[in-house]
Amino acid sequence: MTHRLRWIVAGWLLLSAGPLSAQTLWQPFRFGSADDPAEQVQRVWWRRERQLEAWGGTSLIGAHWRLGTRWVFTFVTRSLTGRLDATLRTGLYGTYRPDFDSPYDALRVIDFVRYNPPRYRPVHLRLGPLTRTRLGTGHVVDFFNTTTAWDDRTVGLELGWSDRVVDVEFFAADVLPDQVAGLRLGLRPLFWAADPRTRSLTLGFSYVRDPAFRRHARLEAFNFDLTFNTLRARSVALMPFMSLAHYRHYGSGLRLGVAFQSPYVADLMTFQFRLGLDYDGEAFIPGFVGPFYPVHNLQARILDADAYPDATRYAGVTLDEARGGNAFFTEIHLLFPRSFELWYFFRRHYGTQRLSTFHLRLFLRTRELQFQTGISRAGLDDFFSLFQKMGDQSWLLFEVRYRLGRMLWLLVHARYTFERLETVPDGTRRYLVQRRFEPMAGFRWTL
Repeated sequence: MTHRLRWIVAGWLLLSAGPLSAQTLWQPFRFGSADDPAEQVQRVWWRRERQLEAWGGTSLIGAHWRLGTRWVFTFVTRSLTGRLDATLRTGLYGTYRPDFDSPYDALRVIDFVRYNPPRYRPVHLRLGPLTRTRLGTGHVVDFFNTTTAWDDRTVGLELGWSDRVVDVEFFAADVLPDQVAGLRLGLRPLFWAADPRTRSLTLGFSYVRDPAFRRHARLEAFNFDLTFNTLRARSVALMPFMSLAHYRHYGSGLRLGVAFQSPYVADLMTFQFRLGLDYDGEAFIPGFVGPFYPVHNLQARILDADAYPDATRYAGVTLDEARGGNAFFTEIHLLFPRSFELWYFFRRHYGTQRLSTFHLRLFLRTRELQFQTGISRAGLDDFFSLFQKMGDQSWLLFEVRYRLGRMLWLLVHARYTFERLETVPDGTRRYLVQRRFEPMAGFRWTL
């Protein structure tokens, strides 16, 4: 994906966004952060508002305590919604340099900026760090996250379009060139059919490319998927799916499954339940472009923390080391817009390597409380591995805001992230687990 192509696609989506047909008014947009309740900051569609938060407290990063201040500005306008979030830390050990050691840190202030389309327009356009991006069935790109190494997070782009004929999903990990990007086109060739089951047949093709590697083969992935609805009902869908994926110069895999979903139950909630089987060949890992891709790819590795500072022991399995196997996955996604989300995914790998994965997203918002957590774990053996301590292939976000008074709030923020170490002579970028804990208190004003 070239840098120019990203903006051409963005412009095409905005110019071509028209009213949804009556047949698609009820369908939710599931791509990326389109349905993320933490970013649903507009309480009613016509309301315009601004909100400022000022926080102060302590910050523990690694073994060092500092004082920290955090400023958050949230805005809702006619065309855009967004949030800007900036933190500055200082103390006995000096200022925390990663907060402002490069010009790119000015972009990292962006939590998200989203195009706010007129009601019932089938378009999603978002600028900001990516945290939950999936293409198609998630066979190649699943829960992709550019905040895994927090100090190295990138500001990416998500574009989505859906109507009765075609689906378009596009993401770029960074607004700058030479970063991983992907595009999926879904076509309904029988959209004109009278039977809704025939009309729902969707053929999808995805292409993912990471041009950043110079000394290694560039990552390129191709994915073909097929899905259709077996029910006539408009309120629920039972959708078998099939996916074939291939990493160029590496291996291939097959995914079969079924999804039972309802876009809206009594206009209050949406849910999706998925079951699937994976058949993985050698040199193939499903969802390789996932939450750990920024720190575990063809040119980056996670150091084994138990062996550190030994620079020769790494965590995880690379693509060329994967020996294949089978897997069974389950997924539950329950969403009440703006107020609650539960998203659970577990993939149990059956093979000679520890390649099971787990993802959880939980969000709750009331007038007095806002709670959110995100967990991703890889390198697991079985389901009971979830009850063991978090290993090197773990990412965690935990944040609670609690209202103490009219404008006074308490904030507890914690992250399980990664810090970048010096690059070794062979060009491998090395990352080490880093823990953060930041309790703060502050005020919130509506402007």
